[in-house]
Amino acid sequence: MLPAGVFLPDFLRLEKRELHSLLNTLRDPLTVHLYLVLLAHADFERGDLLTNYARLRVLMTPPQPERGKRLPAPTLKQVRRAVDWLIAVNLVKRDAEENAAQGLLKLRVRPRAKKPASKSKEGRV
Repeated sequence: MLPAGVFLPDFLRLEKRELHSLLNTLRDPLTVHLYLVLLAHADFERGDLLTNYARLRVLMTPPQPERGKRLPAPTLKQVRRAVDWLIAVNLVKRDAEENAAQGLLKLRVRPRAKKPASKSKEGRV
């Protein structure tokens, strides 16, 4: 059980729409994993991520266990399918023409930046 004082990082705070799309519409663990990877690595203020499919595969590869065999990395086809599904439910946006011109994968998720609290409201003298 987690202690009551645990604070989650901002990228783990999901909106109701995001949770519904991930857990009720898609229902695919690999796609949920990919979405959390995208949130963790995207720019917090703008939600942009410049990457490629090979890098996404590396980020989604399970770590080597202390003993036993490592679980396999997702295939390129699985990662492409997961990106396509996230785009289909409007959790991720992609500009295919710009991606083809640059030769990279530019994705956009919902920005996570929060406005800083005003110091005058903190009760300081």
